[in-house]
Amino acid sequence: MSNRFLVSDDDEDIRDFIAYVLERAGHDVATAGNGAEALARATEDEFDLILLDHHMPRMTGLEVAVQLRALRPSARVLLMSGDLDVGRQHPHFLPKPFNRTELAAAVAELIGS
Repeated sequence: MSNRFLVSDDDEDIRDFIAYVLERAGHDVATAGNGAEALARATEDEFDLILLDHHMPRMTGLEVAVQLRALRPSARVLLMSGDLDVGRQHPHFLPKPFNRTELAAAVAELIGS
């Protein structure tokens, strides 16, 4: 079953890696390069899961997650960061750096596959 994901990270290499892993698993992936763009895309379209880097320009991933929850309470968000303190502020957190196995496990846990 194909899911729709939004991947937002200001580091193009990381964003492309995540998109590649998800696309290879058969999913449809959209991307955003900063927090404001991610929020706009996530409010304009439906996604099964939104993956957000925390440290991004214009809005942090945590700011996007908070605003998105207010607009779409059922939105599923995975916050990613090398800053472990950020993980204490969001229920679904993937510490950076991660490998494709860790990414796949975190995604599977949130989408129930």
